[in-house]
Amino acid sequence: MSWGRVTGGDFTRELYFDPRADQPSTGGYRITDEELRERLSHLIDMKEKIENVTYYSHPLFSKQLTNGILYHAFIVIQTLNWWWSIEKNTECITIQRSKTFESVCDMNQRKKRKTGLTKKTGIRNNKTTEGGNTTIKELIDYMWRKDVLNEDYHIFSANCQQLAALLFDRIESPQNHLVYFDKASDQPPSTERNCYMTAEQVLTEVQRLCVPETLKNLELYQLKKFRVPWFVWDPLFLLGFSLVVIVYKFSEKNGHSFKPAFKLVIFETNEGPYWSFEQVLSFSNNHDIRYLVSIHRATNKDILLNKHQQTPRNPLFTSKHLIAKADAEQKDMIKVLEFIWKKDYLDSPNDPGNSTLALTTDLAQILYNKFKG
Repeated sequence: MSWGRVTGGDFTRELYFDPRADQPSTGGYRITDEELRERLSHLIDMKEKIENVTYYSHPLFSKQLTNGILYHAFIVIQTLNWWWSIEKNTECITIQRSKTFESVCDMNQRKKRKTGLTKKTGIRNNKTTEGGNTTIKELIDYMWRKDVLNEDYHIFSANCQQLAALLFDRIESPQNHLVYFDKASDQPPSTERNCYMTAEQVLTEVQRLCVPETLKNLELYQLKKFRVPWFVWDPLFLLGFSLVVIVYKFSEKNGHSFKPAFKLVIFETNEGPYWSFEQVLSFSNNHDIRYLVSIHRATNKDILLNKHQQTPRNPLFTSKHLIAKADAEQKDMIKVLEFIWKKDYLDSPNDPGNSTLALTTDLAQILYNKFKG
């Protein structure tokens, strides 16, 4: 095996898509990360819902006696009209689509998959889960958000097993990837308006808004609220905390802060609505998620300052908490979402109990720095 195949030197950063793996080859399509969502939207029905997904594995070599450690992994997806497989190798990521199960499960790029010397080293069904309401579009958007095409192959840190596990987990546990998005924060709460949704659903929902909303200006607010726990007065804690603060002080201007400050950024658009972005503790007891990105949209800016997730803020943001304002770059709101999604600022740190000192990513400051004119 060449060193390039171990470290990803041969990886093309492309997706190979075979739209009819059960028919004579037409050459397929080679698609880059920049083209991924748009090109596939013209080639497939992105609205198809995933009915189930299975995690499969098979030996890497034909003379293996077991595939317990050395194995290639891929997933097979069933939708109403198609069978799909998704996998990664040392060259690219492959998506196959077929009317027959065997053409994607038993074959990879029109070659039979490797099997070992015994019955136990065939193509193994490891686990299966239902697809829920996840669509093919959401899965493709998730692949784009996680930047899987730009992550070079590595035999240990970025291989087929990790990609298969990543996509299987996204389909099995969408509740682990939630964002709070209230597109009408100035309207009364409604049971029909579910504001907890996946990042991919948020992107789809914003794309469905009638008119693209272009950024006009933006404001950054800061509210300091810090309850000092008893152990802060311990001398050893004070010494250790002081050292940590000194280290992280240098990164504050880039949006990473250790200070107990809460920031909120508000965008005004040319169409009138205001949008707010912040990274906060979740108010929901129904989802296993502590920190999440919270997005609100309203025609009245005061609503965004006074309420959060349909609950009055305590304390409130007021004009005295405004620390910066500027004209915004002439970009539409989709660009803001894509920036958050692609940079993966959704994966915020877990809250270790009730710790007000936990290091967090200051999303509001990052967005202000990025989109001010």
